[in-house]
Parts: sequence; C-alpha cells; structure tokens
Amino acid sequence: MRILTATRTALAQALITACGSSATIKAYSGTVPTDLGTPAGTLLATGTFGATIGTATAGAVDIDESGISQTNASHVTGTPTFWRISTSAAAAIIDIAVGGGAGQGTNSGGVVNGVDVTFTGLSIVIPHATA
Repeated sequence: MRILTATRTALAQALITACGSSATIKAYSGTVPTDLGTPAGTLLATGTFGATIGTATAGAVDIDESGISQTNASHVTGTPTFWRISTSAAAAIIDIAVGGGAGQGTNSGGVVNGVDVTFTGLSIVIPHATA
C-alpha cells in the first residue's frame, strides 16, 4: 500500500484536530492498554500542549516540544513504558509504546520527581509513503 503524501498530511492534520487545544501527553509505566483503554500502570509525568500538539508536514505530525508545559513536582520517578496523548477532556487519542520496533517511541533515561522531562525530535509519521 502507498498513500499520497498530501493524503498522509491530511491524516496528520486530522490527528492534530482530534487532540484539540491543551491536549496532554502522559508517561506511564505498565502494559500499554488494549484499544486505548484505561491505563493499568503508574502515571509518571504529565505535559500539557498549547493551542495544538504540532503541525502537519509531509505526511507527519511534527510535535511542538517547546509548547509542552509541565509541573515537575508532581512527577513520579520511574521508567515510561508508553506515552498517551489525550484531549484536554482526557479522551485518549494515541498510545505510543516505548521500545525499538516499528510504531514505537524511544526513551533515554526515565522520569524523575522534581526534574522536567525533556522532549526532543518527536513526530508521528503516517505510514505508507508514495515512492
């Protein structure tokens, strides 16, 4: 399957729109829930986006890392096993497992109470690019 880049970019924009303003990104330890269900692990950290989670470009969502605010005093020390992006009303939109496989994110280090989580190089790539 191959999807036209303009269509992939439209899908990326649809994700941004679904997340809405003041969406959250949360780090959890534990097993990634099935079908975006209720997380069973420990909530380690919460970040809040500004007006959007990012911009749609060339079939991907370029996450606005600098637009994420957080209160590190409420962080719980631990190692994330997945990240969840939700609307400001806590409706789950995306779960991203931490690992090295296709469709997974990577972590370097863990979450530490009292220390900001550093977000760098985040993007969500819509698969199946045209050749």
